[in-house]
Amino acid sequence: MHESGEQRQGGHGSCYDSCYDCRKKCCWFLKKLVVFCFSQIGIVCLVVAYAFLGAAIFETLEEPKEELNRVVVGDLRNKSVKKLWKLNKELFLYEQKNWELAVQEVLLNFQKEIYVAVTEKGWDGRVEDYTGVSDWSFTGALLYSVTVITTIGYGNITPKTTMGRLVTILYAFIGIPLTMICLANVGHVLSISFKLLYRRLICSKKKKESSTASSDSSSKYLVTNQQVIKTETEDSEMVVITEDEGVKETHVPVYVCLLLVVAYILLGTALFSLWESWDPLTAGYFCFITLSTIGFGDVVPGHSLESWASQAKRITCALYLLFGLTLISMCFSLLVDEVQDKTRRFGRWIGLLKREGN
Repeated sequence: MHESGEQRQGGHGSCYDSCYDCRKKCCWFLKKLVVFCFSQIGIVCLVVAYAFLGAAIFETLEEPKEELNRVVVGDLRNKSVKKLWKLNKELFLYEQKNWELAVQEVLLNFQKEIYVAVTEKGWDGRVEDYTGVSDWSFTGALLYSVTVITTIGYGNITPKTTMGRLVTILYAFIGIPLTMICLANVGHVLSISFKLLYRRLICSKKKKESSTASSDSSSKYLVTNQQVIKTETEDSEMVVITEDEGVKETHVPVYVCLLLVVAYILLGTALFSLWESWDPLTAGYFCFITLSTIGFGDVVPGHSLESWASQAKRITCALYLLFGLTLISMCFSLLVDEVQDKTRRFGRWIGLLKREGN
């Protein structure tokens, strides 16, 4: 009996140890997962996964409703045709005026029902046997999800089901802050990288200019940022500029940021004008409206009759606006640093701030 008791106690102890190890491993995994999710790469992966999750959800909720609307409109059209044929047989021998009044009444009712189908039920104008890509396909739902979490909101497609609207509210409530954090973090990292690249380009340019100037005179120059230290030698005077104060002290001019944005808009203009057969003005208008997050929705790519081409255009549009908003965030970060530097200089110039070294 004593041995059996020890065995039971040992069994309970081993079970407790295994459960403790399991909980410890789970806590370690969750800690690593949380750390990864809040890292730069983790936040980007989280936003991408969130956009794909939204695409799957909205496709499931809205695509059946879209297909049903096409069938309903098709039945409405057939009923109107039958009414017209019935009127034609009944009023064939009557006066033309009476026939026109009866036909106008049928057409007006058809008009009203079509208006309701378009504005309230989301009918896209396609017939019930349409074989192309619907607005609420996976790619269309993905583009919709991206426009929601980036606050662009084209408005060319909107959820018509009650559940779809409720999910949109919850989806935007979580997705918008997540996307803004992601864009801010990625923009900050890109701004630091761009500062480093700009600093190296400027330094290499100054070094080339200094080497050219040193070949024409006895003075030798070693160039870095701004601070200069002069040293005398027997044969010549050497000017040595100390090491750079770091990337934080590097300021990218405003015109460089504006050129980056303009270049990206021109790239999108060329892409969409060739792909969608838009004129350059329309394509440029779409790119500007997209990157400024205005998103009127009057011009949206991806409504081609070819299924694959339409899906590729929607994915390209989603990628274009995501990369574009990241670029805008980077340029905004660079502009903030430049404006702060100019403001500090102006404050020192008018005497509101103390000059450095005082």
